[in-house]
Parts: sequence; C-alpha cells; structure tokens
Amino acid sequence: MSRIDDYLLKVDEVIANGFYKDNWQSLSQFKPPSYLREKRFGIFIHWGVYSIPAFATEWYPRLMYIKGQPCNVHHACKYGMKFEYRNFVERFKPDSFDAHEWARLFKQSGAGYIMPVGEHHDGVKMYASSLNRWNMMELNGRDYMAELHDACDSEGLGFMMSNHRAEHYWFMNGARRYYPDSECARGLYPDLYGPAYVPESGNVYKTDKEITATEEWLRDWLASACEMIDVNRPEAVYFDWWIQKDEFRPYVKKFLAYYYNRGLEWGREVCVFYKWGAVFDGCAVFDVERGQTSGALPKIWQNDTAAAKNSWGYTNGNRFKTAGEIIRNMIEVVSKNGCFMLNVGPMANGRICEQEQRLLREIGVWMQVNGAAIRGSYPFEVAAFEGKKSKNGSFKENKRFHRGDYCFTVKPGRIFVFPMAQNPGKKLKIKSLRRANEGGIRYRIESVRLLGGAKLDFEQTEKCFTVTLPQGLDNSLPVCIEVKVD
Repeated sequence: MSRIDDYLLKVDEVIANGFYKDNWQSLSQFKPPSYLREKRFGIFIHWGVYSIPAFATEWYPRLMYIKGQPCNVHHACKYGMKFEYRNFVERFKPDSFDAHEWARLFKQSGAGYIMPVGEHHDGVKMYASSLNRWNMMELNGRDYMAELHDACDSEGLGFMMSNHRAEHYWFMNGARRYYPDSECARGLYPDLYGPAYVPESGNVYKTDKEITATEEWLRDWLASACEMIDVNRPEAVYFDWWIQKDEFRPYVKKFLAYYYNRGLEWGREVCVFYKWGAVFDGCAVFDVERGQTSGALPKIWQNDTAAAKNSWGYTNGNRFKTAGEIIRNMIEVVSKNGCFMLNVGPMANGRICEQEQRLLREIGVWMQVNGAAIRGSYPFEVAAFEGKKSKNGSFKENKRFHRGDYCFTVKPGRIFVFPMAQNPGKKLKIKSLRRANEGGIRYRIESVRLLGGAKLDFEQTEKCFTVTLPQGLDNSLPVCIEVKVD
C-alpha cells in the first residue's frame, strides 16, 4: 500500500468518527470563524522557487516551456533550454530569510493574519512532507512554513496557508508538448514535474475543457492537502481554481469534512476559501480574485489581490500599486462584508523588496488612525456604497473613484464614511445619511469627526447629510468620517 493510500485511510477514519461528514447537508453546519470579521485584513505571500528567475510572473515554471511565450524566449536566451526547472529548485537557498523579520513587518502593516503559499503549481512544498521528496525540509533542511508559523505566534498574527497543487496535473505540459528531450518528457523526476498532461488536441491551454484529472491524481491531491493541514495546522486554507471541476467535487467534500473535524479536535475555528462554485454556498468562504462584488453580501467573503499589478511573485519588473489604490480597494471590500488579503512577493533570497516594505508601512500608518473602521466592522444596512457601483466578479479591480463616491462601515452607535475620490471637495453631500425612514437614517446624530482629527460641521435634512471638511485636506489616503449616533 502506498503512502497516499495510507493517508487516505486516515482521512476516511477521521470523517467516519467526526462531526462533519462529506456531504453538503453536514458541511452546511460550518460557520465562518469570528476572527475574519474581527481582523478583516491579511497578507498573502507568494514565495518559492519561481522567485529565482524573477521574470514576468510566478507562472514562469510553466511558461518557460511553452514556445513563443516571453518567459520561454527569456529562458532560452539567459539559461538555455538544457537548464531545467529542477536546476532552479537546486538553486533555491534563501539564506536571508528571517521569519520574525517578516512577521514584525506584517504586524506593522495592521494585518491580523498571513497566508503564505504552502505549495504552488510548480509542485514544490515549502514545508516538511512525508508524501513527496520535493519539499523544503528534504531539499534545504528547513521548514519555512514552520518558521513562519512560530514567528506569527510570537507577534499574535493568525497563520493560514494556500494550496495550488490541483493545477500541477497539467502545469508543466509545455515541456512534454514542445521539448521531447526535457526531463519531464523523458519521464525523469515525475514526482517533481507531475503528470504534465497534454490533451489529445495538443493545445496546452485547454486546461478546463479538454483535461480531466485522473482518480490517481485526485487521491494524490486530497492526501497532499490533508497532510498540509496536519503538518502546519493553519487557521484557514485557500484553494486556487481548477478544484471547481466536476471530478474534484467528492474529494473537495472529503477535504472540508476532514479539515473541519481536525479544527474541532484542535479546539480552533478554521475555514476554507474557494473560488468559482467549487463549494456549495455556505459550506466555506467565497473568494473573489482581483475583483469585487457589486453590493454587500450577507455572508462574509474574501478578496485576494496583489501589491504588484503584473505578478503575484517577485519579478525585477514588478509594477506596484500605490498605498492609496490598495487602501481604497480594502475599504470597498470591507464595506461589502469582505475580508481583504493583500499579496506580497518576497525575493528568492528571502528578503521583502523595499517597495513592498514601504507600501506595508504606509498602510500600517493609515491603519493606526483608521483601523477602528475596518477591524470588527460590518456593512451599513442603508448602503454599503454610494455612487457608481463596481462590476461584479474577478479581475475587475481597476476602478477610478469620483466625487460622490462613498463607502460605509458600521459598529454599534457609529457609522464610518469614507470619501473615496482623491479630491472629494470641501462640502460632502451624502444621501445615505439623510433623515428618512428608507434610504436614510432616523438616529439622533451626536457628533461628527475625522478619525484621528477634529470635529466637523454638519447639517442633516430630508434631502441629504452635508459635512464640511477642513481646508486643504489631503485625501490621497482616504480619510474616515465617524458619525456617532443614538
């Protein structure tokens, strides 16, 4: 019996003896962890072997083998095609990695938890594993996830992990399709390169319509994901796409039941983030990548995005967003009952680049003043957003805000208003706070002030609520107006 078979016997035993079973009726008893609303803001981390070439994207290990792709052209010129991805794995020696230094920086940003990638599409595990030798404990003698977990515990940060192994079934198929002399095509190191499945059409991009995972791979995926949580005990697990495919569904149910039962054993709240209908509504936490929802959702959800516009991992050509862009994104997500997960991509040597350090510290300064309107907040029942609505869905985050665009969050007795435009004007007219039975409020307004600043003059009528901002106010990083009510 293989190690995978042994592990799946344990999975079945835990489910058989546990509270949660692998069906939607049982899994619907899941409740999102309370810490999600309490913290609202976390740090995603894409760091691994793919950080070494530092070119274009963290998908370099796939694209280096697909002829005509910029990564392929770059790789052929700089390294030559006899230099394989395995050679990058051998070079990954991040001697400058200091988990406590990372954790201190993430704490300074105002984040409440972190979510490093435990295993990306390249199939290399950043933690100790008994199921596959291509893991950092065997390769480097260090378990980077364990080091990060310990550092997070020291700083009071929650520790989550993401798992992207599902896509490894086809991720390296360019090597098999275009390079018959490659290690992958010759059947060398199959435990590193994976099946590298090429569909009958030969089109390596037909990953959804023409590629279906085998039972052998699905069992491997489930055992690997369950081992990841047993070894690392994360508070949450994020799965990327491809697990929404039909053949994954029974295995996804098993993972959820296993993980939720493990959480009960550990005495901890845990959850899973999923995309694109991979999990039935209410059985885990819905995630939107680089996008928004058009309005507030009744259940808590997550947005994940990156500090860089072009890549999740570190590259020499990363184009970074401004702190203002990132904070506005976070505000809108939180106003709609979402949690905001901001990704950074450390360098191969283990250091976080200066641009991302600066961004995280800028966000941290802003959070020191305005974090009370983010952490522990929930959507305003009158309106999460006033102004032009965002488009619903993934990869729709490049929004420009204008005068008259406002986001709202609330806590008992307090309504927080964020004017989202760079130059909102001196007098703000906010319809959602007018005195009205519907589309407004009936509360008695006790005071209006800027968080971290002075009281503001205001007037409330049946048509709108008007508040006067200080002369020359800088809104490059959005201010927050606190309206105390009774």
